[in-house]
Amino acid sequence: MNIIKRLRRKFIIIATAAVFLIVVGALGLINAISYVRMESQCMNVLQYISQNGGHIPSHSTPPNTSWLGNGSWSDDTPDFSYQIRYFSVLVNADGYAEKINIANIAAFTEQEAIQYARTTVAEGKIQGFFKKNKATYGYMITKNDNDTYLIVIMDCTRDVSAITDFMRDSAWFGLICIILYVLILAALCNVAIQPFIHNMENQKRFITNAGHELKTPIAIISANAETIEMINGKSQWTGSILKQVRRLNNLITDLITLSKMGERSQTDLNMVSVDVSDTVQTVTESFQPMVTDEQKTLVSHIQPDLHIVSDAKCLYELVNILVDNAVKYCDDGGTIDVTLKSGKKNKGIIVTVANNYADGKNVDYSRFFERFYRGDESHNSQKSGYGIGLSMAEELTQLLKGKISVNFKDGIITFMIKLN
Repeated sequence: MNIIKRLRRKFIIIATAAVFLIVVGALGLINAISYVRMESQCMNVLQYISQNGGHIPSHSTPPNTSWLGNGSWSDDTPDFSYQIRYFSVLVNADGYAEKINIANIAAFTEQEAIQYARTTVAEGKIQGFFKKNKATYGYMITKNDNDTYLIVIMDCTRDVSAITDFMRDSAWFGLICIILYVLILAALCNVAIQPFIHNMENQKRFITNAGHELKTPIAIISANAETIEMINGKSQWTGSILKQVRRLNNLITDLITLSKMGERSQTDLNMVSVDVSDTVQTVTESFQPMVTDEQKTLVSHIQPDLHIVSDAKCLYELVNILVDNAVKYCDDGGTIDVTLKSGKKNKGIIVTVANNYADGKNVDYSRFFERFYRGDESHNSQKSGYGIGLSMAEELTQLLKGKISVNFKDGIITFMIKLN
């Protein structure tokens, strides 16, 4: 059923979105912590080298300054000083290199060391990272008391690559988890929504069965009232009985139609080229006598020869519901305006049905398409609607893959349908 498919799709989308946010948030936090920890450890080593004048003393380990307080790998090995690839440049106040130490690195010549030292100073930051070819280097600039600057640059390729690989692997891991979750959810979601489906089917079955059961006593009441009129003549009592019988018949018909609406799908439609101009014109003319009797005004602005591929019966029913709703709820002496025009760039059509509605200022328009919702909370019997028509209009619009909307401005309520 169409409504079940929409429910299933919405359930999968919402559940997937929730899991996506959780996975992305968790992996993002883990990756951020890992990156910050890697950066902190690199900067700790650079700071240690700077504090020792651009050198690492042999057989020494730097102090534990890990921001997590769990120690560093360098604390556990006496070979630490032999595993770090770095160089340092001491620059005087005039910008000339006074001392260069490249004994612990092979990727830079003295000329390159000076060049990259100047480049890091030009960045305007005291620490950071930069790329050389495919390698990543960290740097730290320390100002001494004698106005000299010590620039220490260290090879951080191994650490950055480890974090980059971890981020890439975690991204793939998260993506695979989400895909597997969607596949499992799609396979099992019917189990989750089965109680709702069972309840909805029971409701539809009850409405259909009750509708058919009610038709018999209503038909008997109608026949008895007509017999009384034939014997004793018409009276306000028999007229009232027959009026309420007609209302009940219309309600039962609408309920049965609405209960079956969700079962209709695209495959049930007879998609042909429809003369929308003729359809809207026919619907509008059919309401003219009713509008005249109620002393209201019906005007139309229908662009001729507009055609779209659609289901003729559904389209007629859709326009009929909106015009009928406008006639019922239009203010006394008001105007119903039906407009048909082509869409943007002559693609599709736009139907608008507007009417005077003075009581529309404090109405919750977001609920207008809910089943059995009425803006008149008192459910005044003078209004013959039951809050079903607009819900049916929305169902038909979705079935035709269109859009329906409502807005209120300056005492005029307007319903708009867009179909391609």
